[in-house]
Amino acid sequence: MEHLSTSPSCQHTMLARSPVGHVSVCSDCGVVHLSIDCLSVRLEVNAFLALAEMLSQAQKRLNGMQPHEGHACHESAHVVH
Repeated sequence: MEHLSTSPSCQHTMLARSPVGHVSVCSDCGVVHLSIDCLSVRLEVNAFLALAEMLSQAQKRLNGMQPHEGHACHESAHVVH
């Protein structure tokens, strides 16, 4: 993967926010910024879309599990180390 440089004029647009973090994008440098607690990841748009699809598939499988199989409470977010 090629190195992505951040432009000094980066203007981040917030795409989503939740108790576990946020996602923003800089249209100038074309990078999606995923921040979860103290972790920050910069991804090219296509890489972010692939990650989002993978997480969506995982969410669908978790939703199909029986409650005793580890269904997490949706009212609060928990970080696992």
